[in-house]
Amino acid sequence: MSTVRMSDYLVEEIINAFRNSFDKANPPLEDNPKYGDLVYNAHIGPSVKTIMEVANRELADTCDASAMFMKRSQLLLTAPITQFSTTLEDTIESQLQEDMPIVASLSTEQLIPISIRTYGVNQQYSDVEAARFNIPRHEDANVEYICACIEYNSELNAKKGIATNKVKTLLSNFTTLNQALKAWPALSKLVSSEKLAKVHTKQERKRKQELHKEIADDLVANADLNKTILAGALIGDDT
Repeated sequence: MSTVRMSDYLVEEIINAFRNSFDKANPPLEDNPKYGDLVYNAHIGPSVKTIMEVANRELADTCDASAMFMKRSQLLLTAPITQFSTTLEDTIESQLQEDMPIVASLSTEQLIPISIRTYGVNQQYSDVEAARFNIPRHEDANVEYICACIEYNSELNAKKGIATNKVKTLLSNFTTLNQALKAWPALSKLVSSEKLAKVHTKQERKRKQELHKEIADDLVANADLNKTILAGALIGDDT
């Protein structure tokens, strides 16, 4: 049975399994549409309703007021967000980004004012996209929650990066999977059953070889077989 080498492919397989295990043990906070709905209803929905009513009344004969809006299931916001990252020394550093673009999910599609984005030389191109809103997080508990979730997940991701690097460093000390498993038994939870079977098969074969050697040694010693062989070799073949 061939040895299971600690190949680059196997290391990557273990690393991916570790990341999945980390996520299960430390689940990130989900983007709950409830909070996006509350922000929309408090800050945007009423104004959209008013604008639609005025536009339908004043511009009904000249344009389609609904063209001023688009339906979206996400709310685009900007807010000051602290982002976390890892350093080369495997420590976490933080940086505040004053106008971080963020996305808040909505439970259903809502009318969002359109925004015209121009770009290119002399601004000759333009795109129509949903407007982005700047709502101070300290003024709305729901915006604060959305931002806090983003910050929590960012720091959690940085922690996962540090833990992953430690696993990589540990695995770099071994040339075979068997060595790694002896040093870190919990690693077996991150290795495929197929590769574990190969390791166990080899270990079982080694145990059988050791047992056979022990049986042979006892038999040889008890029957003086080695003496017989040595004596025969010393006498030689007279024929």
